[in-house]
Amino acid sequence: MLPLNETMAPDQGRTSAAGQEFDIVLKPISHPELGDICIEENLFAIGRSEAPFGTYAPEVVSDLSRRHARIFAEYGGVFVADMGSKNGTKVNGASVKQKVMRLQDGDEICFAGTLCYRVQLKTRPRKPRQSTKLASLSLLPEHNDHGLQPIVITQFPFLVSKTDDVFARYKESHPHQVNYISRRHAHIFVKGSQAYIEDLGSTNGTFVAGKRLDERAVQLHDGDVLAFGGNHFVYRVSLVQEMETTDPTVTKLSPSARQAAQAAAGGDKTTFVAAANSFLDIFCVDQAQAQEDEINADAKPLHEAPSEEAPPPRGKFAALAAELTKAFAGEKSPNAARNTRRAMIAAAVVAILIFAAYLRGWPQRNVQSMITDARYEQAAMAANHYLKSDPEDTQMRALAGEALLKAYVPRWWNLIKARRFDQAAATIAIMKKFAVHNADAQPLISELEWLGEVEAFVAARGGADAPIKSPADEEGIKRILAKWDEERERHQSAFATISLAVPDFRDFYAQTLSHLRKLALTGSQRRDSNEQGKPLAAPNGGAGGS
Repeated sequence: MLPLNETMAPDQGRTSAAGQEFDIVLKPISHPELGDICIEENLFAIGRSEAPFGTYAPEVVSDLSRRHARIFAEYGGVFVADMGSKNGTKVNGASVKQKVMRLQDGDEICFAGTLCYRVQLKTRPRKPRQSTKLASLSLLPEHNDHGLQPIVITQFPFLVSKTDDVFARYKESHPHQVNYISRRHAHIFVKGSQAYIEDLGSTNGTFVAGKRLDERAVQLHDGDVLAFGGNHFVYRVSLVQEMETTDPTVTKLSPSARQAAQAAAGGDKTTFVAAANSFLDIFCVDQAQAQEDEINADAKPLHEAPSEEAPPPRGKFAALAAELTKAFAGEKSPNAARNTRRAMIAAAVVAILIFAAYLRGWPQRNVQSMITDARYEQAAMAANHYLKSDPEDTQMRALAGEALLKAYVPRWWNLIKARRFDQAAATIAIMKKFAVHNADAQPLISELEWLGEVEAFVAARGGADAPIKSPADEEGIKRILAKWDEERERHQSAFATISLAVPDFRDFYAQTLSHLRKLALTGSQRRDSNEQGKPLAAPNGGAGGS
Protein backbone atom coordinates (compact mmCIF):
# COMPACT_ATOMS: atom_id res chain seq x y z
CA MET A 1 0.00 0.00 0.00
CA LEU A 2 1.29 3.45 -0.90
CA PRO A 3 1.33 5.80 2.11
CA LEU A 4 -0.87 8.78 1.46
CA ASN A 5 1.79 11.21 2.67
CA GLU A 6 4.42 9.95 0.22
CA THR A 7 5.97 12.83 -1.74
CA MET A 8 4.89 12.85 -5.36
CA ALA A 9 5.12 15.04 -8.40
CA PRO A 10 2.52 17.79 -8.51
CA ASP A 11 1.13 16.61 -11.87
CA GLN A 12 -2.13 14.77 -11.69
CA GLY A 13 -3.61 12.38 -14.22
CA ARG A 14 -2.04 9.78 -16.49
CA THR A 15 1.32 11.57 -16.42
CA SER A 16 4.71 10.93 -14.90
CA ALA A 17 6.92 13.49 -13.24
CA ALA A 18 9.10 13.56 -16.35
CA GLY A 19 6.34 15.07 -18.46
CA GLN A 20 5.15 11.81 -19.95
CA GLU A 21 1.84 10.01 -20.28
CA PHE A 22 1.10 6.40 -19.43
CA ASP A 23 -0.28 3.83 -21.82
CA ILE A 24 -2.05 1.41 -19.47
CA VAL A 25 -2.81 -2.04 -20.89
CA LEU A 26 -4.29 -5.06 -19.11
CA LYS A 27 -3.26 -8.22 -20.95
CA PRO A 28 -5.52 -11.19 -20.07
CA ILE A 29 -3.94 -14.25 -18.47
CA SER A 30 -6.93 -16.36 -17.41
CA HIS A 31 -9.02 -15.72 -20.55
CA PRO A 32 -6.68 -14.82 -23.46
CA GLU A 33 -9.61 -14.89 -25.86
CA LEU A 34 -11.03 -11.72 -24.30
CA GLY A 35 -8.28 -9.51 -25.69
CA ASP A 36 -6.33 -6.61 -24.20
CA ILE A 37 -7.96 -3.79 -22.25
CA CYS A 38 -6.46 -0.41 -23.13
CA ILE A 39 -7.13 2.24 -20.50
CA GLU A 40 -7.22 5.73 -21.94
CA GLU A 41 -8.79 7.69 -19.09
CA ASN A 42 -7.60 8.71 -15.64
CA LEU A 43 -10.26 6.54 -14.00
CA PHE A 44 -11.29 3.06 -15.16
CA ALA A 45 -14.15 1.10 -13.57
CA ILE A 46 -14.10 -2.66 -13.08
CA GLY A 47 -17.55 -4.16 -12.56
CA ARG A 48 -19.88 -6.82 -13.89
CA SER A 49 -21.90 -4.33 -15.93
CA GLU A 50 -19.06 -1.96 -16.84
CA ALA A 51 -17.41 -1.90 -20.28
CA PRO A 52 -15.94 -4.17 -21.50
CA PHE A 53 -16.90 -6.67 -18.79
CA GLY A 54 -20.61 -6.28 -19.49
CA THR A 55 -20.07 -7.78 -22.95
CA TYR A 56 -18.39 -10.94 -21.65
CA ALA A 57 -20.25 -14.23 -21.22
CA PRO A 58 -22.11 -14.44 -17.87
CA GLU A 59 -20.01 -17.37 -16.67
CA VAL A 60 -16.84 -15.30 -17.09
CA VAL A 61 -17.96 -12.38 -14.92
CA SER A 62 -20.33 -14.18 -12.54
CA ASP A 63 -17.93 -13.73 -9.58
CA LEU A 64 -17.27 -10.07 -10.37
CA SER A 65 -19.16 -7.52 -8.25
CA ARG A 66 -21.12 -4.73 -9.90
CA ARG A 67 -18.87 -2.20 -8.15
CA HIS A 68 -15.69 -4.25 -7.96
CA ALA A 69 -12.59 -2.06 -8.28
CA ARG A 70 -11.17 1.11 -9.82
CA ILE A 71 -7.86 1.70 -11.59
CA PHE A 72 -6.73 5.32 -11.67
CA ALA A 73 -3.68 7.36 -12.56
CA GLU A 74 -2.41 10.45 -10.80
CA TYR A 75 0.73 11.93 -9.26
CA GLY A 76 2.81 10.10 -11.85
CA GLY A 77 1.60 6.65 -10.75
CA VAL A 78 -1.06 4.06 -11.54
CA PHE A 79 -3.12 2.63 -8.68
CA VAL A 80 -5.84 0.08 -8.03
CA ALA A 81 -8.49 0.31 -5.31
CA ASP A 82 -10.94 -2.42 -4.33
CA MET A 83 -14.48 -1.11 -3.83
CA GLY A 84 -15.51 -3.59 -1.15
CA SER A 85 -16.10 -6.36 -3.69
CA LYS A 86 -17.45 -9.71 -2.53
CA ASN A 87 -14.63 -11.82 -3.97
CA GLY A 88 -11.77 -9.35 -3.70
CA THR A 89 -8.91 -7.97 -5.78
CA LYS A 90 -5.30 -9.14 -5.60
CA VAL A 91 -2.00 -7.77 -6.92
CA ASN A 92 0.75 -10.38 -7.15
CA GLY A 93 -1.26 -12.50 -4.72
CA ALA A 94 -1.69 -9.76 -2.10
CA SER A 95 -5.20 -8.61 -1.25
CA VAL A 96 -6.17 -5.01 -2.01
CA LYS A 97 -9.14 -5.10 0.39
CA GLN A 98 -9.71 -1.66 1.96
CA LYS A 99 -6.38 -0.47 0.54
CA VAL A 100 -4.94 1.28 -2.47
CA MET A 101 -1.98 -0.34 -4.23
CA ARG A 102 0.37 1.14 -6.75
CA LEU A 103 0.75 -0.87 -9.95
CA GLN A 104 4.07 -1.52 -11.63
CA ASP A 105 4.82 -2.75 -15.12
CA GLY A 106 4.58 -6.56 -15.12
CA ASP A 107 2.32 -6.87 -12.05
CA GLU A 108 -0.36 -9.57 -12.08
CA ILE A 109 -3.77 -8.27 -11.04
CA CYS A 110 -6.74 -10.58 -10.38
CA PHE A 111 -10.39 -9.64 -9.93
CA ALA A 112 -12.57 -12.14 -8.00
CA GLY A 113 -9.85 -14.74 -8.44
CA THR A 114 -11.08 -15.54 -11.97
CA LEU A 115 -10.18 -12.59 -14.20
CA CYS A 116 -6.40 -12.17 -14.13
CA TYR A 117 -4.33 -9.72 -16.17
CA ARG A 118 -0.72 -8.73 -16.67
CA VAL A 119 -0.25 -4.98 -16.21
CA GLN A 120 1.68 -3.26 -18.97
CA LEU A 121 2.73 0.34 -18.38
CA LYS A 122 4.43 2.31 -21.10
CA THR A 123 5.35 5.96 -21.06
CA ARG A 124 5.40 8.38 -23.96
CA PRO A 125 5.99 12.13 -24.19
CA ARG A 126 2.82 14.05 -23.51
CA LYS A 127 1.70 16.43 -26.23
CA PRO A 128 -0.37 19.56 -25.77
CA ARG A 129 -3.45 19.35 -27.95
CA GLN A 130 -6.30 21.65 -28.86
CA SER A 131 -9.72 20.36 -27.96
CA THR A 132 -12.94 21.21 -26.20
CA LYS A 133 -12.37 21.03 -22.46
CA LEU A 134 -14.72 21.15 -19.51
CA ALA A 135 -13.68 24.45 -17.97
CA SER A 136 -16.08 24.43 -15.03
CA LEU A 137 -19.14 22.77 -13.57
CA SER A 138 -21.52 24.93 -11.54
CA LEU A 139 -24.05 23.62 -9.04
CA LEU A 140 -26.85 26.17 -8.74
CA PRO A 141 -29.22 25.76 -5.76
CA GLU A 142 -32.63 24.60 -6.93
CA HIS A 143 -34.43 25.96 -3.83
CA ASN A 144 -33.97 29.64 -2.98
CA ASP A 145 -35.23 29.26 0.58
CA HIS A 146 -32.56 26.80 1.78
CA GLY A 147 -29.76 29.37 2.06
CA LEU A 148 -27.33 27.44 -0.14
CA GLN A 149 -24.53 29.08 -2.10
CA PRO A 150 -23.78 28.22 -5.73
CA ILE A 151 -20.73 25.99 -6.19
CA VAL A 152 -18.34 26.40 -9.13
CA ILE A 153 -15.96 23.45 -9.57
CA THR A 154 -12.89 24.26 -11.64
CA GLN A 155 -10.65 21.30 -10.80
CA PHE A 156 -11.50 17.61 -10.91
CA PRO A 157 -12.05 15.16 -9.33
CA PHE A 158 -14.32 16.80 -6.77
CA LEU A 159 -15.33 14.84 -3.67
CA VAL A 160 -18.75 15.51 -2.16
CA SER A 161 -18.18 15.23 1.58
CA LYS A 162 -19.87 16.56 4.68
CA THR A 163 -16.44 17.21 6.19
CA ASP A 164 -15.45 19.58 3.37
CA ASP A 165 -16.15 23.27 3.95
CA VAL A 166 -18.32 23.35 0.80
CA PHE A 167 -21.02 21.54 2.81
CA ALA A 168 -19.70 21.67 6.41
CA ARG A 169 -20.39 25.45 6.47
CA TYR A 170 -24.09 24.64 6.88
CA LYS A 171 -23.65 22.61 10.07
CA GLU A 172 -24.79 25.47 12.30
CA SER A 173 -27.79 26.53 10.24
CA HIS A 174 -28.89 23.09 9.00
CA PRO A 175 -27.09 20.39 11.01
CA HIS A 176 -29.74 17.75 10.36
CA GLN A 177 -29.52 18.14 6.59
CA VAL A 178 -25.71 18.06 6.53
CA ASN A 179 -25.88 14.67 8.24
CA TYR A 180 -27.62 13.25 5.17
CA ILE A 181 -24.35 13.71 3.29
CA SER A 182 -21.75 11.01 3.90
CA ARG A 183 -18.06 11.58 4.54
CA ARG A 184 -17.39 9.96 1.14
CA HIS A 185 -20.69 10.60 -0.56
CA ALA A 186 -19.98 10.94 -4.29
CA HIS A 187 -17.35 12.28 -6.66
CA ILE A 188 -17.52 14.26 -9.89
CA PHE A 189 -14.79 13.54 -12.41
CA VAL A 190 -13.96 14.19 -16.05
CA LYS A 191 -13.77 11.52 -18.74
CA GLY A 192 -12.77 12.90 -22.10
CA SER A 193 -14.35 16.32 -22.02
CA GLN A 194 -17.50 15.19 -20.20
CA ALA A 195 -18.45 15.37 -16.53
CA TYR A 196 -19.50 12.22 -14.69
CA ILE A 197 -20.77 11.57 -11.18
CA GLU A 198 -20.48 8.37 -9.19
CA ASP A 199 -22.07 7.60 -5.85
CA LEU A 200 -19.56 6.07 -3.42
CA GLY A 201 -22.01 3.88 -1.54
CA SER A 202 -23.44 6.78 0.46
CA THR A 203 -26.04 6.06 3.12
CA ASN A 204 -28.75 8.33 1.73
CA GLY A 205 -27.91 8.27 -1.97
CA THR A 206 -27.14 10.57 -4.88
CA PHE A 207 -29.97 11.45 -7.26
CA VAL A 208 -29.94 12.66 -10.85
CA ALA A 209 -33.34 13.78 -12.18
CA GLY A 210 -34.94 12.17 -9.13
CA LYS A 211 -33.43 8.73 -9.80
CA ARG A 212 -31.05 7.27 -7.26
CA LEU A 213 -27.71 6.24 -8.74
CA ASP A 214 -26.65 2.62 -8.55
CA GLU A 215 -23.10 1.26 -8.79
CA ARG A 216 -22.26 2.95 -12.08
CA ALA A 217 -21.13 6.48 -12.86
CA VAL A 218 -23.48 8.54 -15.05
CA GLN A 219 -22.75 11.48 -17.30
CA LEU A 220 -23.93 14.92 -16.20
CA HIS A 221 -25.60 17.19 -18.74
CA ASP A 222 -26.29 20.90 -18.66
CA GLY A 223 -29.57 21.45 -16.80
CA ASP A 224 -29.57 18.15 -14.89
CA VAL A 225 -31.01 18.30 -11.35
CA LEU A 226 -28.53 16.77 -8.92
CA ALA A 227 -29.32 15.99 -5.25
CA PHE A 228 -27.16 14.70 -2.42
CA GLY A 229 -28.93 12.79 0.35
CA GLY A 230 -32.45 13.92 -0.47
CA ASN A 231 -34.46 17.10 -0.83
CA HIS A 232 -32.24 19.77 0.75
CA PHE A 233 -28.94 19.82 -1.13
CA VAL A 234 -30.48 19.99 -4.59
CA TYR A 235 -28.69 21.75 -7.45
CA ARG A 236 -29.08 22.37 -11.16
CA VAL A 237 -25.98 21.58 -13.19
CA SER A 238 -24.43 24.23 -15.45
CA LEU A 239 -21.47 23.29 -17.66
CA VAL A 240 -18.94 25.66 -19.23
CA GLN A 241 -16.68 24.33 -21.97
CA GLU A 242 -14.06 26.10 -24.03
CA MET A 243 -11.45 25.48 -26.69
CA GLU A 244 -7.97 25.57 -25.30
CA THR A 245 -4.51 24.20 -26.02
CA THR A 246 -3.17 22.80 -22.79
CA ASP A 247 -1.67 19.86 -21.02
CA PRO A 248 -4.46 17.26 -21.41
CA THR A 249 -4.29 16.31 -17.74
CA VAL A 250 -4.88 19.76 -16.23
CA THR A 251 -8.10 21.74 -16.29
CA LYS A 252 -7.71 25.46 -15.70
CA LEU A 253 -10.40 28.10 -15.60
CA SER A 254 -9.66 30.85 -18.08
CA PRO A 255 -10.86 34.41 -17.38
CA SER A 256 -13.68 34.05 -19.92
CA ALA A 257 -14.79 30.74 -18.44
CA ARG A 258 -14.57 32.18 -14.94
CA GLN A 259 -16.84 35.05 -15.96
CA ALA A 260 -19.31 32.59 -17.50
CA ALA A 261 -19.28 30.47 -14.36
CA GLN A 262 -19.75 33.56 -12.18
CA ALA A 263 -22.70 34.65 -14.31
CA ALA A 264 -24.24 31.18 -14.15
CA ALA A 265 -23.82 31.09 -10.39
CA GLY A 266 -25.50 34.47 -10.12
CA GLY A 267 -23.43 36.88 -8.10
CA ASP A 268 -20.66 37.23 -5.58
CA LYS A 269 -21.97 34.69 -3.05
CA THR A 270 -20.39 31.77 -4.84
CA THR A 271 -18.11 28.99 -3.62
CA PHE A 272 -15.25 28.43 -6.07
CA VAL A 273 -13.56 25.04 -5.82
CA ALA A 274 -10.17 25.64 -7.42
CA ALA A 275 -8.23 22.69 -5.97
CA ALA A 276 -8.74 19.13 -7.11
CA ASN A 277 -9.30 16.27 -4.70
CA SER A 278 -7.15 13.17 -4.95
CA PHE A 279 -8.38 9.81 -6.20
CA LEU A 280 -6.19 8.35 -3.46
CA ASP A 281 -8.29 10.09 -0.81
CA ILE A 282 -11.54 9.26 -2.62
CA PHE A 283 -10.88 5.52 -2.87
CA CYS A 284 -8.78 4.88 0.25
CA VAL A 285 -11.54 3.94 2.71
CA ASP A 286 -11.33 4.03 6.50
CA GLN A 287 -14.19 1.66 7.33
CA ALA A 288 -14.17 2.44 11.06
CA GLN A 289 -14.50 6.15 10.44
CA ALA A 290 -17.20 5.53 7.85
CA GLN A 291 -19.30 3.54 10.31
CA GLU A 292 -19.28 6.23 12.97
CA ASP A 293 -19.42 9.22 10.66
CA GLU A 294 -21.64 8.38 7.70
CA ILE A 295 -24.84 7.00 9.16
CA ASN A 296 -27.63 9.32 10.19
CA ALA A 297 -29.83 7.25 12.48
CA ASP A 298 -32.21 10.07 13.31
CA ALA A 299 -34.58 9.78 10.39
CA LYS A 300 -35.29 8.38 6.96
CA PRO A 301 -33.49 9.89 3.95
CA LEU A 302 -34.82 13.30 3.00
CA HIS A 303 -35.79 11.96 -0.40
CA GLU A 304 -38.45 9.92 1.39
CA ALA A 305 -39.55 12.49 3.96
CA PRO A 306 -40.21 16.25 3.98
CA SER A 307 -37.37 18.56 4.99
CA GLU A 308 -37.42 20.45 8.26
CA GLU A 309 -38.46 23.66 6.53
CA ALA A 310 -41.49 22.02 4.89
CA PRO A 311 -44.75 23.81 5.77
CA PRO A 312 -47.43 21.95 7.71
CA PRO A 313 -49.66 19.79 5.49
CA ARG A 314 -52.65 21.49 3.93
CA GLY A 315 -55.80 19.98 2.47
CA LYS A 316 -59.21 18.60 3.39
CA PHE A 317 -57.98 15.62 5.40
CA ALA A 318 -55.51 17.75 7.38
CA ALA A 319 -58.23 20.30 8.16
CA LEU A 320 -60.67 17.57 9.18
CA ALA A 321 -58.06 15.95 11.39
CA ALA A 322 -57.37 19.29 13.08
CA GLU A 323 -61.09 19.84 13.55
CA LEU A 324 -61.48 16.39 15.07
CA THR A 325 -58.58 16.96 17.43
CA LYS A 326 -60.04 20.26 18.61
CA ALA A 327 -63.47 18.76 19.10
CA PHE A 328 -62.33 15.85 21.24
CA ALA A 329 -59.93 18.09 23.13
CA GLY A 330 -62.95 19.98 24.41
CA GLU A 331 -62.40 23.27 22.57
CA LYS A 332 -65.18 25.69 23.47
CA SER A 333 -66.80 27.73 20.76
CA PRO A 334 -70.34 28.77 19.78
CA ASN A 335 -70.30 26.10 17.09
CA ALA A 336 -68.59 23.39 19.14
CA ALA A 337 -71.46 20.87 18.92
CA ARG A 338 -71.88 21.37 15.20
CA ASN A 339 -68.12 21.12 14.66
CA THR A 340 -68.00 17.92 16.70
CA ARG A 341 -70.72 16.31 14.58
CA ARG A 342 -68.99 17.39 11.38
CA ALA A 343 -65.67 16.05 12.64
CA MET A 344 -67.16 12.69 13.61
CA ILE A 345 -68.84 12.33 10.21
CA ALA A 346 -65.60 13.27 8.51
CA ALA A 347 -63.71 10.74 10.62
CA ALA A 348 -66.17 8.03 9.62
CA VAL A 349 -65.76 8.93 5.94
CA VAL A 350 -61.96 8.86 6.26
CA ALA A 351 -62.15 5.48 8.01
CA ILE A 352 -64.33 4.07 5.23
CA LEU A 353 -61.96 5.39 2.56
CA ILE A 354 -58.94 3.95 4.36
CA PHE A 355 -60.66 0.60 4.74
CA ALA A 356 -61.64 0.61 1.05
CA ALA A 357 -58.07 1.41 0.06
CA TYR A 358 -56.88 -1.42 2.29
CA LEU A 359 -59.26 -3.87 0.63
CA ARG A 360 -58.14 -2.74 -2.82
CA GLY A 361 -54.53 -3.60 -1.98
CA TRP A 362 -55.29 -6.81 -0.11
CA PRO A 363 -54.80 -9.28 -3.04
CA GLN A 364 -51.35 -7.87 -3.77
CA ARG A 365 -50.35 -8.02 -0.11
CA ASN A 366 -51.66 -11.56 0.14
CA VAL A 367 -49.62 -12.75 -2.86
CA GLN A 368 -46.55 -10.89 -1.60
CA SER A 369 -46.94 -12.57 1.79
CA MET A 370 -47.05 -15.99 0.13
CA ILE A 371 -43.88 -15.20 -1.83
CA THR A 372 -42.14 -14.03 1.36
CA ASP A 373 -43.11 -17.33 3.00
CA ALA A 374 -41.77 -19.27 -0.02
CA ARG A 375 -45.26 -20.56 -0.90
CA TYR A 376 -44.58 -19.86 -4.55
CA GLU A 377 -47.10 -22.24 -6.16
CA GLN A 378 -49.93 -20.92 -3.99
CA ALA A 379 -48.90 -17.38 -4.85
CA ALA A 380 -48.87 -18.21 -8.58
CA MET A 381 -52.35 -19.73 -8.36
CA ALA A 382 -53.78 -16.80 -6.37
CA ALA A 383 -52.21 -14.23 -8.69
CA ASN A 384 -53.53 -16.02 -11.77
CA HIS A 385 -57.03 -16.07 -10.30
CA TYR A 386 -56.91 -12.32 -9.61
CA LEU A 387 -55.48 -11.46 -13.05
CA LYS A 388 -58.40 -13.28 -14.67
CA SER A 389 -60.61 -10.35 -13.63
CA ASP A 390 -57.97 -7.59 -13.83
CA PRO A 391 -55.18 -8.53 -16.30
CA GLU A 392 -53.93 -4.91 -16.50
CA ASP A 393 -52.84 -4.76 -12.83
CA THR A 394 -49.09 -4.20 -13.36
CA GLN A 395 -48.19 -4.80 -9.71
CA MET A 396 -49.99 -8.13 -9.65
CA ARG A 397 -48.47 -9.13 -12.98
CA ALA A 398 -44.99 -8.54 -11.56
CA LEU A 399 -45.79 -10.55 -8.42
CA ALA A 400 -47.37 -13.33 -10.50
CA GLY A 401 -44.31 -13.58 -12.72
CA GLU A 402 -41.96 -13.70 -9.75
CA ALA A 403 -44.00 -16.42 -8.03
CA LEU A 404 -44.26 -18.47 -11.22
CA LEU A 405 -40.53 -18.34 -11.90
CA LYS A 406 -39.56 -19.14 -8.30
CA ALA A 407 -42.03 -22.04 -8.19
CA TYR A 408 -41.18 -23.80 -11.43
CA VAL A 409 -37.80 -22.74 -12.87
CA PRO A 410 -35.68 -24.77 -10.38
CA ARG A 411 -37.89 -27.84 -11.00
CA TRP A 412 -37.69 -27.36 -14.77
CA TRP A 413 -33.93 -26.87 -14.64
CA ASN A 414 -33.38 -30.10 -12.65
CA LEU A 415 -35.47 -32.04 -15.17
CA ILE A 416 -33.40 -30.63 -18.03
CA LYS A 417 -30.16 -31.59 -16.26
CA ALA A 418 -31.55 -35.11 -15.76
CA ARG A 419 -32.43 -35.19 -19.48
CA ARG A 420 -36.07 -35.77 -18.68
CA PHE A 421 -37.12 -33.43 -21.44
CA ASP A 422 -40.73 -34.65 -21.68
CA GLN A 423 -41.34 -33.84 -18.01
CA ALA A 424 -39.59 -30.50 -18.44
CA ALA A 425 -41.98 -29.72 -21.32
CA ALA A 426 -44.89 -30.68 -19.06
CA THR A 427 -43.62 -28.19 -16.47
CA ILE A 428 -43.59 -25.49 -19.15
CA ALA A 429 -47.20 -26.40 -19.97
CA ILE A 430 -48.17 -25.82 -16.32
CA MET A 431 -46.42 -22.45 -16.35
CA LYS A 432 -48.30 -21.46 -19.50
CA LYS A 433 -51.56 -22.33 -17.79
CA PHE A 434 -50.79 -20.00 -14.89
CA ALA A 435 -49.61 -17.22 -17.21
CA VAL A 436 -52.58 -17.15 -19.56
CA HIS A 437 -53.69 -13.79 -18.12
CA ASN A 438 -50.16 -12.39 -17.59
CA ALA A 439 -48.72 -10.77 -20.70
CA ASP A 440 -45.45 -10.02 -18.87
CA ALA A 441 -44.74 -13.67 -18.01
CA GLN A 442 -45.58 -15.22 -21.39
CA PRO A 443 -42.34 -14.21 -23.20
CA LEU A 444 -40.29 -15.45 -20.24
CA ILE A 445 -41.93 -18.87 -20.49
CA SER A 446 -41.33 -18.89 -24.24
CA GLU A 447 -37.65 -18.24 -23.52
CA LEU A 448 -37.50 -21.19 -21.12
CA GLU A 449 -39.26 -23.38 -23.68
CA TRP A 450 -36.70 -22.47 -26.35
CA LEU A 451 -33.77 -23.07 -24.00
CA GLY A 452 -35.20 -26.51 -23.21
CA GLU A 453 -35.42 -27.27 -26.92
CA VAL A 454 -31.78 -26.25 -27.37
CA GLU A 455 -30.66 -28.55 -24.55
CA ALA A 456 -32.74 -31.44 -25.90
CA PHE A 457 -31.22 -30.94 -29.35
CA VAL A 458 -27.68 -30.87 -27.92
CA ALA A 459 -28.32 -34.04 -25.91
CA ALA A 460 -29.80 -35.86 -28.92
CA ARG A 461 -26.77 -35.16 -31.12
CA GLY A 462 -24.29 -36.31 -28.45
CA GLY A 463 -23.05 -32.91 -27.32
CA ALA A 464 -22.69 -29.41 -28.70
CA ASP A 465 -19.25 -30.06 -30.15
CA ALA A 466 -20.08 -33.43 -31.73
CA PRO A 467 -19.46 -33.56 -35.50
CA ILE A 468 -22.38 -33.01 -37.85
CA LYS A 469 -23.92 -36.35 -38.76
CA SER A 470 -26.62 -35.52 -41.30
CA PRO A 471 -28.20 -32.71 -43.31
CA ALA A 472 -31.02 -32.61 -40.76
CA ASP A 473 -28.49 -32.15 -37.96
CA GLU A 474 -26.82 -29.32 -39.84
CA GLU A 475 -30.19 -27.71 -40.55
CA GLY A 476 -31.11 -27.94 -36.88
CA ILE A 477 -27.92 -26.09 -35.91
CA LYS A 478 -28.62 -23.37 -38.46
CA ARG A 479 -32.18 -22.96 -37.19
CA ILE A 480 -31.10 -22.62 -33.55
CA LEU A 481 -28.30 -20.15 -34.29
CA ALA A 482 -30.55 -18.08 -36.56
CA LYS A 483 -33.16 -17.79 -33.81
CA TRP A 484 -30.48 -16.63 -31.38
CA ASP A 485 -29.02 -14.06 -33.79
CA GLU A 486 -32.39 -12.67 -34.86
CA GLU A 487 -33.73 -12.26 -31.31
CA ARG A 488 -30.56 -11.75 -29.28
CA GLU A 489 -31.84 -8.70 -27.39
CA ARG A 490 -35.08 -10.47 -26.48
CA HIS A 491 -33.14 -13.51 -25.21
CA GLN A 492 -30.86 -11.32 -23.10
CA SER A 493 -33.76 -9.30 -21.69
CA ALA A 494 -35.62 -12.46 -20.70
CA PHE A 495 -32.46 -13.86 -19.11
CA ALA A 496 -32.03 -10.73 -16.98
CA THR A 497 -35.65 -10.86 -15.77
CA ILE A 498 -35.59 -14.56 -14.95
CA SER A 499 -32.25 -14.22 -13.15
CA LEU A 500 -33.65 -11.51 -10.87
CA ALA A 501 -36.23 -13.98 -9.57
CA VAL A 502 -34.00 -17.09 -9.69
CA PRO A 503 -30.32 -16.04 -9.43
CA ASP A 504 -29.08 -19.63 -9.94
CA PHE A 505 -30.60 -19.51 -13.42
CA ARG A 506 -27.45 -17.66 -14.48
CA ASP A 507 -25.49 -20.93 -14.34
CA PHE A 508 -27.96 -22.70 -16.61
CA TYR A 509 -28.00 -19.78 -19.03
CA ALA A 510 -24.21 -19.71 -19.12
CA GLN A 511 -24.23 -23.43 -19.98
CA THR A 512 -26.65 -22.81 -22.85
CA LEU A 513 -24.52 -19.94 -24.17
CA SER A 514 -21.52 -22.27 -24.11
CA HIS A 515 -23.49 -24.81 -26.13
CA LEU A 516 -24.51 -22.14 -28.65
CA ARG A 517 -20.88 -21.10 -29.12
CA LYS A 518 -19.84 -24.71 -29.67
CA LEU A 519 -22.68 -25.24 -32.14
CA ALA A 520 -21.56 -22.13 -34.03
CA LEU A 521 -17.99 -23.45 -34.12
CA THR A 522 -19.17 -26.87 -35.28
CA GLY A 523 -21.21 -25.28 -38.07
CA SER A 524 -18.29 -23.07 -39.07
CA GLN A 525 -15.93 -26.03 -39.25
CA ARG A 526 -18.48 -27.88 -41.34
CA ARG A 527 -18.76 -25.01 -43.79
CA ASP A 528 -14.99 -24.88 -44.12
CA SER A 529 -14.96 -28.62 -44.76
CA ASN A 530 -17.66 -28.35 -47.44
CA GLU A 531 -15.72 -25.59 -49.17
CA GLN A 532 -12.80 -27.98 -49.46
CA GLY A 533 -15.02 -30.46 -51.33
CA LYS A 534 -15.45 -33.07 -48.62
CA PRO A 535 -18.64 -35.18 -48.87
CA LEU A 536 -21.34 -34.81 -46.23
CA ALA A 537 -21.17 -37.61 -43.68
CA ALA A 538 -24.10 -39.99 -43.60
CA PRO A 539 -25.88 -40.62 -40.28
CA ASN A 540 -23.99 -43.88 -39.81
CA GLY A 541 -20.63 -42.19 -40.34
CA GLY A 542 -20.08 -43.46 -43.89
CA ALA A 543 -19.83 -41.44 -47.08
CA GLY A 544 -22.87 -39.40 -48.00
CA GLY A 545 -25.02 -40.22 -50.98
CA SER A 546 -28.54 -40.17 -52.31
